[in-house]
Amino acid sequence: MSPESASTTRSTRSIWLLAAVAIVLSIALHVVPQLLRDSFDPAWSMLVLMIVDDCVVGLVVRSRTAALVGGVLAALLGAAVLLHQQALSALPSIALNLMLAGVFGATLRQGDTPLIVRIAELDGGALAPPLARYLRALTQAWAIFFVTMAGLSLVLILYALFEWWSLFVNVLMWPLVGMMFAVEWMVRRFAFKELPPHTPLHIVASIVAYQRQVGQMRAARRTG
Repeated sequence: MSPESASTTRSTRSIWLLAAVAIVLSIALHVVPQLLRDSFDPAWSMLVLMIVDDCVVGLVVRSRTAALVGGVLAALLGAAVLLHQQALSALPSIALNLMLAGVFGATLRQGDTPLIVRIAELDGGALAPPLARYLRALTQAWAIFFVTMAGLSLVLILYALFEWWSLFVNVLMWPLVGMMFAVEWMVRRFAFKELPPHTPLHIVASIVAYQRQVGQMRAARRTG
């Protein structure tokens, strides 16, 4: 096996492992509070689990951002307990989705390069105009998707039962993200046959590679 193939295999395994861990932790945020609901408000136990998860991530990656997020979650927990407002536990989900929408949407400004175009250019430099236009539309689709998720989270926490909101945010969100990847792959394969037929896994691997490149560039600027 060549070094490039071995690196790709390791990267693929890392993606699957990270995805599996994230999904398990997310489902636990729904299941555990429901099991403890007779003793604790589910919103409280959910925020406690978020803080624990954040502390574990912070210890593993040694990130100052993780410490900041932990402080914000602790403040939300205190506010939820003092004010008896379950809706406060929805703020992290809403904020995360809006942040992701902003990451995609900010690159759609006139004269800027859409995020997914930047990721695709890692494979082979400048893209053909039809592919660039398609990827710009795909960047828009992801921005709209995350805004929609934030909106649905807000509506459910305000007007539905807490466990329905929790089921949507902590369990159903992952299948919906997977569905976005699957639908995009089918659209690309059957409606735009002239475009490269990348699989969802290839796209995720490209995203990871792009994040690593951005991280290396930031580290180089800090040390330069």
